[in-house]
Amino acid sequence: MKITVNGNPRDVGIGATVSDVLKGEPHHPGSAVALIRSSEDIKKETSEFEVVTTRGSFVIRVLVERWQTFWREIYQSLVDRTVRWQTSKVTAIGSFPSSAVPSREPSKFIKYDCFIALGGYDNRTTYIMVARQDHSASYGVEAPVFGRITRGRHVLDTLQETDRIVSVTPVILEYSSKDAFATTDYGTKLEEGMTVETYVSVKLDPGSPVSVEHFLVALEKGEGTIKVTDKTEAYTASSVRMDVNLIDETHAIRERNAVTVRSTGPGMGRIYFYQSKRQIVSSHNMIGMITNGFNLIHLVPMDGVVTVIPDPMRVMVVGMTQKEGGEYLRARGLSQKRTGQDGDDMIIVEQEPELTLHTLEDKEVYTLGVDPKRVTVWYMFRDRSPNTIRYIEKITGLDNKPIGTVKVHFTYEGMPMVTFEGNDDLGASLFPEVSFEKICRKGDIGVTNMSRPNRGIIGIRLEDSDEFGPTGEEEHGTNILGRFVSDIPTMMDGLKDGHIVYVRETNVNPDGKRAVKRSANAAPKGSRSKPAKKAPKKEASK
Repeated sequence: MKITVNGNPRDVGIGATVSDVLKGEPHHPGSAVALIRSSEDIKKETSEFEVVTTRGSFVIRVLVERWQTFWREIYQSLVDRTVRWQTSKVTAIGSFPSSAVPSREPSKFIKYDCFIALGGYDNRTTYIMVARQDHSASYGVEAPVFGRITRGRHVLDTLQETDRIVSVTPVILEYSSKDAFATTDYGTKLEEGMTVETYVSVKLDPGSPVSVEHFLVALEKGEGTIKVTDKTEAYTASSVRMDVNLIDETHAIRERNAVTVRSTGPGMGRIYFYQSKRQIVSSHNMIGMITNGFNLIHLVPMDGVVTVIPDPMRVMVVGMTQKEGGEYLRARGLSQKRTGQDGDDMIIVEQEPELTLHTLEDKEVYTLGVDPKRVTVWYMFRDRSPNTIRYIEKITGLDNKPIGTVKVHFTYEGMPMVTFEGNDDLGASLFPEVSFEKICRKGDIGVTNMSRPNRGIIGIRLEDSDEFGPTGEEEHGTNILGRFVSDIPTMMDGLKDGHIVYVRETNVNPDGKRAVKRSANAAPKGSRSKPAKKAPKKEASK
């Protein structure tokens, strides 16, 4: 039996199932596959027309039935016509002869209405006009509104007199009468002539390095998959990584197969996979084009997961040893420049460039190594303090790389804690979460929440206290986010204000049952036999 898998013809036995063809194909277990039976392509003309000008294009949707026949008779007459004049109320394109019947009856117009007008009430000088604001007037034709601008409205603001109409073409809807569906049931039997898509491949756009990195990090967070959170007739989208800051990069017409990320406004960070063409818009950065799995990404239902393979793959060696990083980079055709401690066993804590597309362009990567003992290990209570954890990820950089950094805010010999710099603006949204009760233990990591003036400060408790948390605040001002797993004396050896401390997260809980979710302000289990002496309201150095 002949089928097609990811664009390649295959011969399989009668009764073969999805699991039989997954072997050797890019695919993460549990993610969806698309099954498409043979189809017939269909083209259907819509009521929309794309008007291409020397300044860009916009789309007119013909809404009024009585004008549809008239419009189809005259729309080609607009080609090579110019913008004859503009006022604060209208843009006029023409003129050309038509069969429109003159009338002095006034009409009301709403911004972006498209209507027919006659110069001097003479149909030999017919114009197509676009309302630029709401108003009432007589333009020589009774009830002249025939449609509206639905896309590309920004082009109207750029048009000037003498700008020319290059073409006017009907928008054709292309679709297939497919019997297609997405499934995670790998026991589904295949049929003769069926097409199978196991993954989505995206060729990345070199013009948007920051947005591309955002996309690559989102895929790493999903371990090579992406979750579908939004669907319309025009696109499938994923809102898995939204609290990011992006910049203005490459803009282009959002073609069928285009992949973009929203870079400004509500929904910043949302990733879009387009099913139908949409106009260029300044709030979307182009990050690539789908080269495989177009059906899969649009067939998968809400909350479904698909495997996504980017081209190129992300370049990230932070967390590897200098030796491992060098081998990885050479395999990618890149050279390594070791800095810091350059021994084979030293851990890479920073790389330059950080962005994948810049790395591939430069062809070499500087890798900063440190002694593995200088990389501290933190266990985070992800099931109890999600808002605080997200804050820490953003402050340290752990949201996009395996090893992050914190900068020492204040430390002194004999201090019962060490504190690290935070972010006052981000700290303003640190609502109280899980705190300590009765005792804050040595090794507890916490953040000052929004209820206190020093919001956002991060701290590690160096000795037990029955009154103060890791940042020297009382219980109500402290969010406990996790436990320090590494050796505290090693971290503190020679540590001074302004020093950088490297942070790696572990998923191995050092306290066993303490990983069980508990309610806010519930007391942590563990020893309470050695409470610290009570201190003043704001804890200070001993």
